[in-house]
Amino acid sequence: MITIKNRMSKFLLLLWMLLLPMLLLMTGCSSAINPTYELSEEEVIDDSADTTVDSVMIAELYRDIYEQASSEQRIGSLEMIQAIVSRLGEHGYAALDTENHNQVNMTHPELLEQFCDLVEENGEGNAMFFCVSGDGGFVCFDLTTSDGQVMVTRSVLRWSNGEPEIGYVNRYPAEGWKYSENGYLFFEEALPSGYDGAIGYTAVRVQPLEGKCRECNRRYILPVGYGSNNLFLSDWSEPDFQGVDFDDMFALLYASVMGVPIPYEKTVDGEEYLVPEAVYEKVIGSYFAIDNVVLRSGTQYSPRKEGYEYSTRNFLNNSNSPNIPYPEVVDCRDGEAGTLILTVNAVWPQKHLEKAFSHEVTIRPDNDGGFCYVSNHVIPSEENVEPEWYTEKAGTSR
Repeated sequence: MITIKNRMSKFLLLLWMLLLPMLLLMTGCSSAINPTYELSEEEVIDDSADTTVDSVMIAELYRDIYEQASSEQRIGSLEMIQAIVSRLGEHGYAALDTENHNQVNMTHPELLEQFCDLVEENGEGNAMFFCVSGDGGFVCFDLTTSDGQVMVTRSVLRWSNGEPEIGYVNRYPAEGWKYSENGYLFFEEALPSGYDGAIGYTAVRVQPLEGKCRECNRRYILPVGYGSNNLFLSDWSEPDFQGVDFDDMFALLYASVMGVPIPYEKTVDGEEYLVPEAVYEKVIGSYFAIDNVVLRSGTQYSPRKEGYEYSTRNFLNNSNSPNIPYPEVVDCRDGEAGTLILTVNAVWPQKHLEKAFSHEVTIRPDNDGGFCYVSNHVIPSEENVEPEWYTEKAGTSR
């Protein structure tokens, strides 16, 4: 890995920062890479590549933000990521948070929109955008297009011992290029026939979302998501909650309620535990206004043992693959009796879908800063996909 250890003089550094955006508009962040030479993700780039210098100098634009976050132990915080994205935007760059996360609005989305127009029109041009990661580094996507084809140069920058350095560069033709109606850009790496390794699916939201929608998503929806539970995959409502697998919810919510990691560990074949009724009912009751009689009748409750026979998921039905959809709140409005109704789209990068299905989640906030899940309704559509990643645990159908 290459690290710039000897810093430029302040004058040259300032001059370089002022000229860099103009130079990159003409050359791209990896202009010195020979188009006929493809680097795999495992190959370390040569220290003569302009990509190294350009990306490192871009990182220098926000060194103060990174160093302050590091000194205050805020590395990985949304606040730090937002500050870095904003700083890059001030210097004219298109930037957002990590690909497939999409929690921060892109700066200068018009740069990507213009490039997508060029692709559609079979024109020629280039564009560049940065995805800022939680460690303070970024992924640089340098895009070029000609005759409707897109080439991607993807480089990764990280901080090591207080200095920015390039980890690797990968150059590939984009496959499945799609700019959706509502502002999502999808593409993936074109791979040779017979390849059975990991596939990188990229999904970035180009058009902005309202801050309230993003906040509601982070607070109410993302902590549960679509993996290893059916809370947002089927229709249900209080007071009966028919169809909800509360064992899955117990596993997901335990740490936030009890303040410690869940002690009931998963195993390859799945495991069964007896959970004291007070513990199980406290966890579930913190997020659902459910009568204990109803809860006990819909779970494996043992009156004799005064506890719940809680079953974990096993290796085969643990549906937490990174390739499943993630939720994105696109609308929020006030409902009856102090409730909040959220419209949520399931974004599926692997399938290049900005809306694999949509659902409405009703939330009831309380005066103490908490909330309860009131209902979920999957919005009917012929375009809805089946949640093929979700597997019901044997013997848990209510």
